[in-house]
Amino acid sequence: MDFDVIVVGAGPAGSAAALTAAKAGAKVLLLERGPEPGSKNVSGAMVRISEIAEVFSSKDIPVERNVKSVKLIVHSPSGEVSVDVKVSGGLGNVGRLKLDRWMAQQAEAAGAVLVTKTTALGLEWDRGEAKAVITDRGKVSGRAFVLSEGVNALISIQSGLRPDLKPEEAVVTVKEVYAMNKDEVNRRFSLKEDAEGVSWRFLFDKPLPGAGFLYTYRDAVAVGVGVPMSSVISSKVKPEKVLEEFQAFSGIREIVKEASLREYSSKVIPEAGFPSWRSSRSNVYLAGDALGLINPITFDGIGPAVSSGALAGRAAAEGWGEEKYRVELLRNRNVRNVVGSRGLSSSLLSKLDLYVNLLPSLMVKWVQGDLLGMREESLKVMGKVAQDVIKFVTGVR
Repeated sequence: MDFDVIVVGAGPAGSAAALTAAKAGAKVLLLERGPEPGSKNVSGAMVRISEIAEVFSSKDIPVERNVKSVKLIVHSPSGEVSVDVKVSGGLGNVGRLKLDRWMAQQAEAAGAVLVTKTTALGLEWDRGEAKAVITDRGKVSGRAFVLSEGVNALISIQSGLRPDLKPEEAVVTVKEVYAMNKDEVNRRFSLKEDAEGVSWRFLFDKPLPGAGFLYTYRDAVAVGVGVPMSSVISSKVKPEKVLEEFQAFSGIREIVKEASLREYSSKVIPEAGFPSWRSSRSNVYLAGDALGLINPITFDGIGPAVSSGALAGRAAAEGWGEEKYRVELLRNRNVRNVVGSRGLSSSLLSKLDLYVNLLPSLMVKWVQGDLLGMREESLKVMGKVAQDVIKFVTGVR
């Protein structure tokens, strides 16, 4: 059977591509190697509802809890500083299994054909154009292809569209989900309603410089950390050890005490990607994680995935050339945010221990009334901070 558009991967980018192409009148096949969309993903995230609503109908979006506050915590041996940011709306904690299934259902409702338990192994090329996708269940012909295969983008790499990630271009994350009933979640986080939720963000420097997070679900709590892969390799400290120490110093170990571990997972997050990577080749278009579109500054990968997936679906349905697809990606706000923050992200990772120690140290000196000490410490790092601020201001458009 021939299709106009074949999409590999039924995550947010893939379902956005399939939905958009199907709405444009294309005959669409959406392939997923897992038993159902979302089953192969690291579950859970905080999403911006408006970003999803740009492509999908936001009615009945499977939000676990609406985020009412985001706590930002910087922890170092010199002290700890936390800030609570109150949220008026628009943010939600979601589980990826429910979210990805909901997105794929919308693509199916638009006419896309979803086939699960099918692994795409490669593309068949002829005279510079892809003609078919080769799977573990046979070959399927198509007119255009969208590769939304995630960060481990084997087909994209085999096709010469993008390089494999180097250790210094990746962050490795580990995550645990602890089950507890909704009343217990409400009690432990002082939530007044079942629909209310919170998210926490951490920066720390021990045992390795990294970031941590906590999300409240309806009946569970998700906890995880992300550390540069290069640091993991050079220090030989395992990510699960970082997670263990993080839970201890953050107090999360006590929060999840007596709760049952429901899930343990790990994922690689790219710190490199488009536009230094090609976004397409002939009639093949990349989207989402496969294109490196994750914003580590804002912890946002789903928004850019949805945006790039929708553009890839349009490109595949309408037969855009490589330059047009590249230009349209760069015009998209969510994609530009990722591209513009990449230089700042790189600088932050290389100086993370500096930043993590600076704020608590300054606040301790302020509380102690040591204003001269604050001034001296600020001057020592001001030049380095200014360089990163300039990169950020001049890089984001």
